[in-house]
Amino acid sequence: MKTRVFAFSFFCILLVDCVREDTVPQGDANSQIYAAAEFLSKKCGDPIPPHFPVAIGDVQKRNLDLCSIAITKADCPFISYPAVCLWIYYDKPAGEIPWYLNFKDVFVDPKLP
Repeated sequence: MKTRVFAFSFFCILLVDCVREDTVPQGDANSQIYAAAEFLSKKCGDPIPPHFPVAIGDVQKRNLDLCSIAITKADCPFISYPAVCLWIYYDKPAGEIPWYLNFKDVFVDPKLP
């Protein structure tokens, strides 16, 4: 009987620990955005633009990834951040991107002023 209780408890703990984390801590989010901005800055030969989108608190992983990808896919000159980077301030994850949307036209080209 004790082994059954132990085995059941063990599997419950494993199941709880296997839950995927959907948010990224503030420091890691800012590092990821800065790394993407630095990549594009070096690629274009331009300085990193001011008004860096700073994460405040934990950020939804999907929204952060969309921002980072949009920054790295942006064209030169690097003078502004993609508008999709505003999603890092939204507390719900972005939905699926429909297959018929062009990622670059919808998420990369619209820039923040």
